[in-house]
Amino acid sequence: MSWNSYVETLEKGVCKYAAIVGRTDDSSPLAVWAESADKSSLNPGAAELISAATSVVKNDNSVMGNGIVLGGVKFACIRFEMDTLICQGKADCKDYSLIFSSTGKVCLIGFNPDAEVKTPKVREAVDNMRDWLKNAGY
Repeated sequence: MSWNSYVETLEKGVCKYAAIVGRTDDSSPLAVWAESADKSSLNPGAAELISAATSVVKNDNSVMGNGIVLGGVKFACIRFEMDTLICQGKADCKDYSLIFSSTGKVCLIGFNPDAEVKTPKVREAVDNMRDWLKNAGY
């Protein structure tokens, strides 16, 4: 299965935008391996994705104080657990849900802007895929 297939699987669920940032080994830099083709709901740059994913992969909770910006949208980081960062949009984007979930080698990113799709649903989808990839050796 290609990395784009994993992104498409997340999109078929609750994610309007999904991406996978990864590295080939512990010493290599992170890179965007796949992301949604449709960026109408969120259009982050590669540097933004890599910066945020690096925080999760390294378990660097400094993002908790500053939040993150992806595609021009400011997100508050509301919870940082081992390998998972949970973010919520701010102001007019308060219903936006953003989840980062890492295996150490890959970091999955899932986003949904819809008020009826709550953050726990996005997290469940992203965490389930993360767990599957971990069991597959990623």
